[in-house]
Amino acid sequence: MSQQDTTEVPPPDFVVPGVRCALEMALVGFVILYLGLPTSNAFYAGGVVVLALITMTVVLFWALNRQMEAWISRARRTGPPTSD
Repeated sequence: MSQQDTTEVPPPDFVVPGVRCALEMALVGFVILYLGLPTSNAFYAGGVVVLALITMTVVLFWALNRQMEAWISRARRTGPPTSD
């Protein structure tokens, strides 16, 4: 008879990483916009806005990747589900 580990591994939190991601996205976007928008050239201003959006998207996917890694490591610790 095999004995299985029945300790529950808590799932990763969503609130703290979500708030952190939102703050990082806002910080990156605001810094780029603050440094690049005082201009009269419309093309330069458009490029700055696009750069801010791209960097905010990169931060979003970076945070999503970290959250997925946390869930994968939890799944590896708990093992496959068993049915009795």
